[in-house]
Amino acid sequence: MLRIIRDLIYFAFFIFALYLFAKTEKFNSRYWPVEIKIRDVKLTHSDSIINQSDSALIPVNYIGSIDFRSVNPEKRKDLFIQHLLPAIVITRERLLDDLHHVEFIEGRIVKKKAISDFDSVFIVGMKRKYETDSITELKRRIYPHPVSLALTQAVLESGWGTSSIFRNGNNIFGIMSFSSDDSRSLIQFQTGDDERYLRTYSSVIESVEHYYLLISKLSSYKRFRQKRWEGGTSPELLQYMGSYHESDQYEEMAQSIIASNNLEHFDNVAIDPKYMKTLTLKSFLMKY
Repeated sequence: MLRIIRDLIYFAFFIFALYLFAKTEKFNSRYWPVEIKIRDVKLTHSDSIINQSDSALIPVNYIGSIDFRSVNPEKRKDLFIQHLLPAIVITRERLLDDLHHVEFIEGRIVKKKAISDFDSVFIVGMKRKYETDSITELKRRIYPHPVSLALTQAVLESGWGTSSIFRNGNNIFGIMSFSSDDSRSLIQFQTGDDERYLRTYSSVIESVEHYYLLISKLSSYKRFRQKRWEGGTSPELLQYMGSYHESDQYEEMAQSIIASNNLEHFDNVAIDPKYMKTLTLKSFLMKY
């Protein structure tokens, strides 16, 4: 009798081990994206802008806008950076997660392992979005440049948040529109000029995402993307941004803004872990 009970216990353990192995294999057979829990904050005045920590950023989506022209010039720069920083860091983290997802799929292909339906749909979508069939090139296009460079270009293109297209259309990087299908606004810089249109966005996050996407696809930034992939710093990358602006002094002005405002120290800002949700094997077993 005791032997039968013992054998049943061994058999139960064996079945449980098989079950656990199958579940673990299922968990490891696909990529589980990181979910960022974003807080919506309504902008009513400059005091609505959260003063962010240099180490643990609160991911914020600001709803509405404020007129930075009315902000005390002594406070404007810091408030503008604090307003824009979450959108850039959120976008960077999402891009890095997409990059890790691509690398996960690449690893399974190299090891000749099956790709899940979820991962197959993802990689097809990414290749279409970034207009390349090469995984090597796809990784190079997804990889984001430093936060400080995005901040610098935002400063230059929006005049520290005072431009009309930023106030009225969340276009913080002065991105032009060449299609009537775009959400856009007519801008006339000087009387008699040809009609020019600038993109408008529903949020600052959308504006930042589109900015990164354009730089990742346009052929004029090919050398920039290579240097970015090699780990180039913002001052180094500015040498490859000549096509972004018509001014011959663009690089010089950008270098000055980076240095005088110590923007590179924002390159290491990370989202507070409590706002990042990652599925673990333990939570997977409990949920599925």
